[in-house]
Amino acid sequence: MYILNKKSKKKFTPIRGRRQRILRFKKIVLFLVCIAVLCGGVWGLKKAAALIFNTESRPSWLEWHIKNINISGETGPVIEEVKKYISVKEGDVMTHTDTVAVQKLLKTNLKELKKVNVWRNYINGNLNIKIKKHTPFALIETEHKNYLLEEGGFVFPDDKSPENEHLFRFKAKGQIKDDLLPKELVELIKALKTADSIGLKETYLDMENNTFSLILKDGKAEMGGFKDGPAKIIYLARVLKESGKRGFKTPFEINFDYFNDGKIYLKPTI
Repeated sequence: MYILNKKSKKKFTPIRGRRQRILRFKKIVLFLVCIAVLCGGVWGLKKAAALIFNTESRPSWLEWHIKNINISGETGPVIEEVKKYISVKEGDVMTHTDTVAVQKLLKTNLKELKKVNVWRNYINGNLNIKIKKHTPFALIETEHKNYLLEEGGFVFPDDKSPENEHLFRFKAKGQIKDDLLPKELVELIKALKTADSIGLKETYLDMENNTFSLILKDGKAEMGGFKDGPAKIIYLARVLKESGKRGFKTPFEINFDYFNDGKIYLKPTI
């Protein structure tokens, strides 16, 4: 639609141009308002974060105080071990940063813990600490300290719990330097744990030379290196079974020094 503009040299002036200018102005105003709201929101979030995480700027009425410390998930001596590393007490102020620090402290110092979760309950005021121990299947006895071994190969100090008494035990010479044992050694220990037919009485591992020996009901076996450990246990069971059929005198010695050549030596000691 066009109208006649007498003052203009042009014969017609579109009304649409004025509407477009008004619309453009509104968009600019809306954009500026959005920027102002965004800046205000960021400022508000910073203030809220300061109230939550910054102890100095937070008013006292926003502080969270411990009413009770609740440790769950496990029982026994490990509970007392956890308590040794908790320096906070009922009535203390606790922040989110503090809970993270407690969780990290427990994970670092108590290797027997597989999981640690620390959080604040805003309803009842409890500081909750939930723990989960590793599940060991064997106990390693060394000269200075005993260790527990998990099926994945993770090693951690023995906490002297009564439930550890039933575990498969063996003696180790030398130091256990890593938290994770080699896979071939773990597989060897698992094979020994289930080797009921060989009459196993004691197991000795030499961690320095990576060799092992066994004390059996009918003698002693020098098993050589950790490599192919489960296969050696299978062959040992066969040799013992055959020696029984042939009536070999006991006790005897078994030597796996030449196992890689397919040779196993058995000789009576009497």
